[in-house]
Amino acid sequence: MAGRESLDTYECWSDDPGDGSRKAEDLQTISLRSRSVTCRMLMRLVKSDRYLCVATRLRYDSVAPCTVSIHFNLHTDNPAEWVVGRELLSAGRYELSGSGDVRVWPSQILDGVVFISLRSGTEIEVLAASARSIEMFLKRTHLLVPPGQEEQHLDMDGVVRQLTNQPL
Repeated sequence: MAGRESLDTYECWSDDPGDGSRKAEDLQTISLRSRSVTCRMLMRLVKSDRYLCVATRLRYDSVAPCTVSIHFNLHTDNPAEWVVGRELLSAGRYELSGSGDVRVWPSQILDGVVFISLRSGTEIEVLAASARSIEMFLKRTHLLVPPGQEEQHLDMDGVVRQLTNQPL
C-alpha cells in the first residue's frame, strides 16, 4: 500500500480532570483518576482505485467500559461517529471479528494493517488502520479498565434512572 508508513501517525492522551489533557508519550502510567483515553490516528479509506486519508479519533471512557467511539473525518463539516465493542476491536487484530455492521480483521497481505468494515444500510466502507496504533490505544484502555472487569465500572443505577426519566 503506497504511503502505508503514514498509517502509524498516532497521538494519544489521557483525560484527567486534575491535570487536563496530556500526551501519552509523557505518561509512564495512566492515573487511576483518569476516566478516558483519546487517540488521534490516520486511517485510509479503501477505494477500488486509491486510498483516501481519513483523520480519525478513538475515544474510550470508563463510564462505558465495553465500547470505543470512533470519529471519522475530524476536519470536515460532516464528521461521523461509530461506536464499536472494545473486545471486537481487540480480537480483530488477530482474526475476523464481528458479524454485523462492524467487522475487523488483520490484513493477510500487508503486515501491520488492520481493516475495519462499517456497514450502514446498503453502503459498506472499509478502512485500513495501523495495527500498532490500535494496539497502543487498547493498552491504554486496559490500564483504565482491565479486560474482564468492565462490569465493575458499569453505572447500572444511572442507566435505570435515565431509562425511567428519574433525576440523576
